[in-house]
Amino acid sequence: MTTDARGAAIGRIFRAAHGRLIAALVRRFGVERLTLAESAMQEAGLRALERYPDEPQSLRLEGWLLRVAHNVVVDELRAERRHVELTQEDAGTSEPSRVELDDELRLIFLCCHPALPRAAQIALTLRIAFGFETPQIARAFLADERTIAQRIVRAKQRLRDQNTPFELPEPSELPERLAPILAVLYQLFNEGYATTDSESGIDEALCSDSLRLVRLLTDDVRSTTPAAEALRALFCFHVARAPARRAEDGGLLLLHEQDREKWDRVLFAEAFTYLGRSARGRELTHFHLEAAIAACHAQAPSYTATDWAEILRLYDLLRRAAPSPVVDVNRALAVAMCRGATAGLDELDAIPERELIARYPYALATYAELHASLGHIDQARHFFERALEQQTSRAERALLERKRAALE
Repeated sequence: MTTDARGAAIGRIFRAAHGRLIAALVRRFGVERLTLAESAMQEAGLRALERYPDEPQSLRLEGWLLRVAHNVVVDELRAERRHVELTQEDAGTSEPSRVELDDELRLIFLCCHPALPRAAQIALTLRIAFGFETPQIARAFLADERTIAQRIVRAKQRLRDQNTPFELPEPSELPERLAPILAVLYQLFNEGYATTDSESGIDEALCSDSLRLVRLLTDDVRSTTPAAEALRALFCFHVARAPARRAEDGGLLLLHEQDREKWDRVLFAEAFTYLGRSARGRELTHFHLEAAIAACHAQAPSYTATDWAEILRLYDLLRRAAPSPVVDVNRALAVAMCRGATAGLDELDAIPERELIARYPYALATYAELHASLGHIDQARHFFERALEQQTSRAERALLERKRAALE
């Protein structure tokens, strides 16, 4: 293995294990030492690049990283002369304890603690549970790097000040505590699936990490709910289609352009399983409705043969359950597929948030597509150009430019 390949392999394993290992350190040394645990993990990662003696294999390297990070924490505590009682194990004369099964679940609940505002929950989840660097987080959310760093620091301070325990919530607290976690994972997955910054390097990683964590929640009977199972189904449906979203030149392909043979049928099976499980009880969330819409696309043999009437019905329900201009734009497209492009344009014109629609690239592109289907080439070109003015993603801009060029 070349030096570059070895470094890349270590980097992948380090980031995948980051949340688990941070969680093990926090369980050992306390939430008040979360920053110290994080610093120790960074030091362990650097030492792995310099000194790890073997070929990087996940389990073996994870154990090595945990031992190194554990010893770094102990050394720091000694150096700072903090008042801690160092047991023989804490003093580094024996192996640190292994990662416990619940560690990462505890960490998710910690990062999304209700004492933190939503922006802080997102930043802390990305930094601690996902292992992303602050500049990556800032680029992905088009935020100032200093702002993100301060947000993370304030979140940690609030958790320390409130003596937040590192434990799973009581069963009676679970639904309330789980709701912000699902909302954060949903937002992070959406950012990964339609990233605002194609150069951030975290789009696919955000999707895979979000799916991994929602699997962790739903695989544990204590932390699963119908909403969590619906979210798992939704993520699986989208990830299953991901291999068909890229053209040979790296550009994006829309749903009607995708080769359905490239869709992952194993992930579809998982999606349908969890969509079925999510039907228990009386809860009908927007995760359920979005997963049901995705299921209609997964079952369809082609784009035109999709059950657009059912999709329109689901969007009507979704508009009542979770109204937003994004839902309205997607519903207008479903109306166009059921009743024609003119009806779809009328629905777009009826969306009340006109200023937002004028800045929303997907809405402008939908206008362009519907006008093009009616042969209104000048109007289509006009809306594609407006969409390009508002689009920041390089991949999305390439798609819009391709569509505009096809009008010539």
